[in-house]
Amino acid sequence: MLKQIRQNPMIAAGILLPLIIVVFFLLATAIPRWLVAPPEYDFVFTGPQHNPNRRDIELTIDVVDNRLRARLFKKNDYYRGIARLYVFDHETRDVREISINIPGNVDTLEDGAEIDVPEFADRSISTSRQAPDGYEVLGPGYRRGGNLMTELFGGHRRYKLSIHKSGAVVEIPNLGDHRNYYYNATFLGWVTK
Repeated sequence: MLKQIRQNPMIAAGILLPLIIVVFFLLATAIPRWLVAPPEYDFVFTGPQHNPNRRDIELTIDVVDNRLRARLFKKNDYYRGIARLYVFDHETRDVREISINIPGNVDTLEDGAEIDVPEFADRSISTSRQAPDGYEVLGPGYRRGGNLMTELFGGHRRYKLSIHKSGAVVEIPNLGDHRNYYYNATFLGWVTK
């Protein structure tokens, strides 16, 4: 076998060239992860929840003057719902849902009444797409499966939130069975304080 390879360098090239290409692509995807510092900031985002028991209200969440604001509206529109609030924790690289308590006296509240979110009462949120550490939010949007074959020839596509910086990509994990925030996630901002 070695004698045949020495006599015919095309066989050696046919074996070595694909191996060199595979090693090159593995290094090209791994090196940015090794060289780029991990994320230093949490970020908040919302996802919809269509609650069949509460079709009479709509909860919206946004950021105004670097503060998180949750507002309650009375509605007669079936297609809007109660927004769910999520936080990506940069230290654990996990997502958790922040519960917002809707008061029982919704009928007596005026339209657009603000609801307290105690966890964010003293926190500042930057609405910039880029965090102070340089990471930027991608998505939700179609992203391919992540390997060379699907990049070149197509393949499974999915919605996925991720953050990236200088070639390093951190995919945002799914929160248990709440997959729908990937499809309609709305980035709110980076928790800066």
